[in-house]
Amino acid sequence: MLLKRSEEPDPPTRLVPVTLGPVEAHAILSVLQGAEHPRPMTHDLMTNIMTTLQAELRRVDIHSFNEGTFFASLVFVQNGVTFVVDSRPSDAVALAVRRGAPVFIDEAVFEATSVETNVVTVHIGGGGDPEKAAQILTDIHNFAENVQPGDFSL
Repeated sequence: MLLKRSEEPDPPTRLVPVTLGPVEAHAILSVLQGAEHPRPMTHDLMTNIMTTLQAELRRVDIHSFNEGTFFASLVFVQNGVTFVVDSRPSDAVALAVRRGAPVFIDEAVFEATSVETNVVTVHIGGGGDPEKAAQILTDIHNFAENVQPGDFSL
């Protein structure tokens, strides 16, 4: 998963790469693509529990990065009381996309873990040609926007 600041231009100038497992990637993609499942998946179950308990997911905070691992928190409000629950970022984002909650990344974490996209383009084959590098980035962006779970096999 690639995270960007909301105020970044399109294509963004800085991205934060966060590794996802195939299950978490599927959980996020299925919602973004509007997929329906006959039984609730784990993150759907969690949103059903939140609804039953009248708890609102206010936000996701990706607050730390330590030894190659990101750390996140879910911020819930129930009956005017705020609860903060530790979470893996992938699970937190899977819930956020289901509930329409914003995802925030700590500024220090963003600065420490983000990469400049112009650096990425040179390393992925731009070879110093800005137009070729821009096209490669556009191709990656288009792939990410249109990829389907069925495009991958396990």
